[in-house]
Amino acid sequence: MSMNKKNPFFLKSYFLVALLAVSLASFLYIQDIIFKLEETSLMQSRIFARFTSEVFTKNGQKLTDEIIFEEIIQNIKFPIIVTDSLENPVAWRNLGYLDTVFSLEGNPSYQADIRRIIGRLDSENKPIELKYNENVFAIVHTGVDPLYKRLQFAPFFQIIVSAVFVLVGIYGFLFFKKSEENIIWAGMAKETAHQIGTPLTSLKAWVQILKDRKVDEKIVNGINEDSVRLEIIANRFNKIGSPLTIELADVNREISEIIKYFESRAPHSTKQSVSFVFDGNGELLVPVDKDLFKWSIENLVKNSMDALTGIKSGEIRIETKLEQSRALIRVSDNGTGIEKKNLEKIFEVGFSTKNYGWGIGLPLSKKIIEEFHRGKLVLEYTMTGKGTRFAVTLPLTRQEG
Repeated sequence: MSMNKKNPFFLKSYFLVALLAVSLASFLYIQDIIFKLEETSLMQSRIFARFTSEVFTKNGQKLTDEIIFEEIIQNIKFPIIVTDSLENPVAWRNLGYLDTVFSLEGNPSYQADIRRIIGRLDSENKPIELKYNENVFAIVHTGVDPLYKRLQFAPFFQIIVSAVFVLVGIYGFLFFKKSEENIIWAGMAKETAHQIGTPLTSLKAWVQILKDRKVDEKIVNGINEDSVRLEIIANRFNKIGSPLTIELADVNREISEIIKYFESRAPHSTKQSVSFVFDGNGELLVPVDKDLFKWSIENLVKNSMDALTGIKSGEIRIETKLEQSRALIRVSDNGTGIEKKNLEKIFEVGFSTKNYGWGIGLPLSKKIIEEFHRGKLVLEYTMTGKGTRFAVTLPLTRQEG
């Protein structure tokens, strides 16, 4: 959690570097294509110049073999094979390892390879027949110029690079938003702890004064219990944004303490009665931060108690067990259930069906279970008028992160 404050700056730096890298890659790619095109253009200019020179200096008699070899054949970049009228290879260029082979006689593998390449070249370009007096004396098989292929790929390259950058941008935006949300959570929690701490110190002093004045012990103990409870709440808020204290804890024991606390505060009258059922035997050791874990379960229990408002015989059932090498905790009730329209909103910060609710209980529990403990909190079942069940799963080994 303490690292999140640095994330926005890191993210901005990352985007700046990524933007520069993408821009540089695109620039170099396009520049390389331009350079190759420029080379081709210069080659054509040289051919024209030397051709013109030969024509004027030798009265147009012929082009020399030197021009053909030096300016044309040597600068061909695409694969080319020349065969005779019977399609027997007589010359080739830009065929990889075959460029070092000067004769195909006595080597069937070379012949098979070059004939296979001829088939591929003919699928790319129609072969050119060289004729003299209407008789074919040679056939030229040519492939696609690599530069042409690169030009064809250029738009796709730009699209792919842009798409990757956009996707990284979206991920970065969400990550940045999450970082800001974490900072807000931590800031709000720290401020709440601070605000509780000031009157809590005064309340403790008043408790001591009441003890000294021999006020009814039951009243003093009640106030003292509430002040201790407020201190626990302040410490929990302080934990948000601070390093966790992960230790192996018996979650059954922790849940028993939670039930004991709520049982003494649950209604027990003829109008409404809330009972607790706990199904969890023996030890169930799980690496957790005790304070935050209990806070998350308490929020689920409070949620269930709110759902039991108006229910004459309410029941909150908590079940724990091992399931597939994970600890499973279920908190269920027979309350009013969650309306279908609200199912997608229950874990959103600020959403509450209560008139004066803050809407942070379930989101906070989800954050504690999933982000701090690498577990999972899900709404497992709900039906209007039938009740609701939440399920928490926690790993049995400590998850770093």
